[in-house]
Amino acid sequence: MLRTLHMILLCLCCYTIAKADGTYREWDNALSEKHLVRKIQMTYRGLDSIPDILDQFPNLEEINLSNNKITALPPSITRCKRLKRLILFRNRIEALPEGMQQLTRLEELSVSYNRLKTIPAGVGQMPALITLNLTGNEIDSIPAAIGQSKKLKDLRLASNQLVHLPEELTRIKTLDLLDLGNNYLESLPRSLGNLSDLRFLYINHNRLVNIPESIVKCQKLIELDVVRCGAMRMPNGLGDIRSLEYVYIDERIIPFYQNPRNRFIQNIFVVTNDQLLYRRSQ
Repeated sequence: MLRTLHMILLCLCCYTIAKADGTYREWDNALSEKHLVRKIQMTYRGLDSIPDILDQFPNLEEINLSNNKITALPPSITRCKRLKRLILFRNRIEALPEGMQQLTRLEELSVSYNRLKTIPAGVGQMPALITLNLTGNEIDSIPAAIGQSKKLKDLRLASNQLVHLPEELTRIKTLDLLDLGNNYLESLPRSLGNLSDLRFLYINHNRLVNIPESIVKCQKLIELDVVRCGAMRMPNGLGDIRSLEYVYIDERIIPFYQNPRNRFIQNIFVVTNDQLLYRRSQ
């Protein structure tokens, strides 16, 4: 009896805390208190759809519907004017709606491990976007409009079907992390060095013919992964980047000549075929 009472009290306590910070886990409860809803969190529910009611919550700031079976987003998603975080990883979403640029306050968009094939141009026109995670989809191209991003720092495009990247990508001056691993890229933008704030670059497992010489202009680079990227030689100018601490290569790649002044800072790791997890950030 006491145990049952304890469990009831615990549930009530959790429910009270959830309501206090505006988190709702049921559609009916959220609809009954629309103005209190700040976060909708419904993960691991087996949901295959989202009701077209999201614009009924005027103070909604975060939606987390990860690990479900959702195939599409409702039109009302683009009318959530206060939305800051949209987390939808591990679903079955095949397309993002047009009009994503209407989400003027969105800072994080995670649609990793879905079934996306294309990205609407509007994603590059979202003025507040900082983090964009599109890992593990079926995307074969990125719109040139991505270069219009003003605040994007974290761009993850690993494990897709990319063959080509637009030169406009290098106009994103704020980019801090760029993950292009596990794609089919045959070349990188020649103006890669324009990404002057870039600190983390992962181009492992691609089909590159070479690495652009302009990469040596990325003077803030800390971590570089070129394991089985396709290229056989690394630009020697990389040895002059004093901030570069971690470089991952495979046994076929000819590494750059290390500047004697930086050789105690730069660590070059040779990764073998049987090493799956080798990078600090993995």
